[in-house]
Amino acid sequence: MPIFDSSLMKPFHNMGVKAKTKITQSINSKKSFADSYDEELKNLVTKVKQGDVEAMVMVGDCYNRGYHIEKNAQEAHRYYKMAADKGHVQANLMVAIDLLNGIGTVKDKKSGAKYLQVAADGGVAYAQYLLACLYQMGEVGSFGREQMAMKYFEMAAKQGDAKSQIELADMIMLSKKSKYTLDDMIFWLVCAYLHGKVAEKESNDALQRINHLISNGIPGGKARIEQTLDDVKRNYQGYLKKPF
Repeated sequence: MPIFDSSLMKPFHNMGVKAKTKITQSINSKKSFADSYDEELKNLVTKVKQGDVEAMVMVGDCYNRGYHIEKNAQEAHRYYKMAADKGHVQANLMVAIDLLNGIGTVKDKKSGAKYLQVAADGGVAYAQYLLACLYQMGEVGSFGREQMAMKYFEMAAKQGDAKSQIELADMIMLSKKSKYTLDDMIFWLVCAYLHGKVAEKESNDALQRINHLISNGIPGGKARIEQTLDDVKRNYQGYLKKPF
């Protein structure tokens, strides 16, 4: 199944770019729906007309999540695209998800990949993860797909994305030729494992892989894993910047 038809992207999209904004805070206020719309959303739309990029994103979120107005995927996409085309990196991710899935617009893999690239290169971890998946599955690019997938998985992994840490470790394990070493693979598995309940599935998946390595006689055995575990626990952020 192509990733742009999968369920990977949609949960994030449904969250919107701004999970908590001034417009959402008025939900619990004593104002009526109409008053909230007049005072909050209308003001945001005015700011949009003045070129306020953050307002564009917030209005997009309102239409995306149904805050103070009925959900409207087409309008959400329109406002997200306004912000994306003015350089808002997270809005680029939202537009990419729309285009890759045909949410509020016509499905367009080529354009979606371009917006996703902007978001990924702009430092959005989830965009980096999704772009890596597209490369990994052969949905974008032609030559060097494996290297590009590993590059973007590593970018997201360094931001603490557990899924990317697992994917990168798996690719290192299976790769016949890459710049990565056995120590790199162990490191990323340990990082994913240490997420614990914050990313429980990935943590459990990492533990299974670690136990598999030990049972299959990895050089250094359990002691090697435990040493990496202790090192990462002491200085996780430092390790992300320079693992070895």
